Amino acid sequence: MKIIHSLEEFHEKNTPVVLAAGSFDGIHIGHSAVIGKALEQARAIGGETWVFTFDPHPAKVLMPDRAPPLIFTTVQQSLYLQKLGVDGCILQPFTFEFMKQEPLDFFENLCTCIPHLSGISVGEDWTFGRNRAGNAELLTRLCTERGIWFSTLPEVQWNGERVSSTRIREAIRLGHLADATAMLGRPVSTIGKVMHGEKIGRKLGYPTANIAPENEMLPPRGIYAAKLRVGQNLYHAAAYIGHRRTFHENEPQVLEVHLIDEKGLDLYDQHVEVSYIEYIRGDEVFENAYALKKQIQADIEAIRKILG
Repeated sequence: MKIIHSLEEFHEKNTPVVLAAGSFDGIHIGHSAVIGKALEQARAIGGETWVFTFDPHPAKVLMPDRAPPLIFTTVQQSLYLQKLGVDGCILQPFTFEFMKQEPLDFFENLCTCIPHLSGISVGEDWTFGRNRAGNAELLTRLCTERGIWFSTLPEVQWNGERVSSTRIREAIRLGHLADATAMLGRPVSTIGKVMHGEKIGRKLGYPTANIAPENEMLPPRGIYAAKLRVGQNLYHAAAYIGHRRTFHENEPQVLEVHLIDEKGLDLYDQHVEVSYIEYIRGDEVFENAYALKKQIQADIEAIRKILG
């Protein structure tokens, strides 16, 4: 998948392009519907599907002190767009100058930079331009005038309510993984680099990969049945998020993963993805290392049954 960092970098001058536009944090089932509609139209006309989104997220610029933690990193977003079959992604810088564009100016710039723009797909609540004055109604008229295919999708609901990144963030924060998974269409996950740690797990007989998380938000502290993706390989795992209070006081939060029934893998310095399948228990303090080891044995047996 091609990635560019502004509309002005777009150079696919002779190919019909169908654009899916939105913030797309987490790429939940509502986002997937918008992108899927663009993919369908691009296939029908023999064109390419591109995603137009922002980096940084608009909230990081408009309200930096109150911006919500993002579900995805930019790397994760790109990886999942590629999995969906998207041909390219425009990571448009969101700046104060950019946000001052009038809706008509934004649309004209879009058409100028993408001369063979053949279609646009958005969610019904998508807005654009100065003071968010542009909306689906205006975009419908502008596209009709230029003969550009246009699709606006109604909200996708789950459990009777609109699916949104805000709702998913709250589910993750509260540890409601089943809800978050249903709205995302896949498990909540964290990416990061495997670093050297204190090797406490190894001393207990359960070596762990210590992961430096790149995501802004993680599920609550505790033990999880998980899967670890290393390149194209997927391994069953036990994941721990917590402060290792059995051994330390005032320890920064860590993310550690123990691979179940896998030995000898060298994961140091590799970028990996942890997917949280099911919550097992909270982050507890144990009387000694022996008591912790005994609990880890029980946790792993429970995880084996969950993961199969």
